[in-house]
Amino acid sequence: MIRVTRLNGEVLYLNVLQIESMESIPETKIKMMNGYYYLVKDTADSVMEQLKKFYHSCIVFEDANR
Repeated sequence: MIRVTRLNGEVLYLNVLQIESMESIPETKIKMMNGYYYLVKDTADSVMEQLKKFYHSCIVFEDANR
């Protein structure tokens, strides 16, 4: 899950596997697979960084030095 902040300041945790798309309009609009969308203060770049960290945490590397 990733942590984002709605425009009203409310913290929201989203399931990354359910995110369908994102757009900057200038706030970030995150559309979910169920059709709902969330307008958040976080930039699209910061959301993408969280997504990368999430997926990286799911991968097990054979070399422990990676």
